[in-house]
Amino acid sequence: MTTVEKDWPARLLYAAVRVVPAERRDWGRAMQAELAAIDQPADRWSFAWGCLRASHLLRGTVHLLMVLGTLGALLAWIATADYPPLFWILSTVASVLAAVCWQGRRTGMLGPTGDGVAAWLLRGSGYVIAAGIAVVALAHAHPATLQAADDGYGLLAIAAVAGSFLIGLAAVKAAATRRALVTGAGSVLAATTVWLVVVLVAPPIPAAPGWALVVTAGAAVAAVLTNARNAQESLLAGLLAIAGTMALIFGTVLLLARFGPDSLIPDITPGALPGQHISESRVEIVDPYVLIMILSAVAATALGLAAVVTRRPTALVQREADHAS
Repeated sequence: MTTVEKDWPARLLYAAVRVVPAERRDWGRAMQAELAAIDQPADRWSFAWGCLRASHLLRGTVHLLMVLGTLGALLAWIATADYPPLFWILSTVASVLAAVCWQGRRTGMLGPTGDGVAAWLLRGSGYVIAAGIAVVALAHAHPATLQAADDGYGLLAIAAVAGSFLIGLAAVKAAATRRALVTGAGSVLAATTVWLVVVLVAPPIPAAPGWALVVTAGAAVAAVLTNARNAQESLLAGLLAIAGTMALIFGTVLLLARFGPDSLIPDITPGALPGQHISESRVEIVDPYVLIMILSAVAATALGLAAVVTRRPTALVQREADHAS
């Protein structure tokens, strides 16, 4: 080796070639050969950096650090649980979630990963949620008060729901056709609008989530029937409609409970002090709809699993996309 071939750009590119997937090794060796023909140090650094960006190695490193950092923070938090069965259950769930997130970079699992706007938004949102979970976990590993502990678990639950939706959307985007995605999303918006219109026309907000479950079922039926010619598309569109409708209704209840007029708030706190019925009911009305939030996360998880199990070969999806464009 010459002195130039032993410098840091060459070592950096050599290390990158060692860890890229096997199918990209030939490309890596070709880049090493091109680097050997460059003499100027600044140009060698620029070329090596460009190769790293093209190989997505930096992105993969950031992804790995985020997954491991989030998992470590969660496990540190879970370790404070005094109930051993709960510790093992939560540890298993966190580890499985981390494994799924890591596999999300592989074409065989959720892929293919891309560089488009949608892929960038999904990936960026995932990193933000992961960082948020890590911060909340570290901040609440040793809460100062019982209220602080409860707040931390609430934030973790919301982050878990958001994470399940991100994984589900990433998976279904790679598996479903545009028709299934559009009809599923359209069913979500239509069903949520129907729920909201009924609540506004005939207030107050229902004290139980029965009406929300009815419109969710309607959204699922509409999405399934619209895609009835294809069993896979029917399944994915139906699950998307279920998960999205319940999540959107829960968010709507949160907004109405906080900002809606008093006429929309049912009196569900008969034991409250005079003059405090509405204010306390604004807080309590959200509790029955927590079930909706949990079910939406379950549906989103099922959506991701169904998308992975039924996903068609990547080449076929790409050919169809090219043909459509």
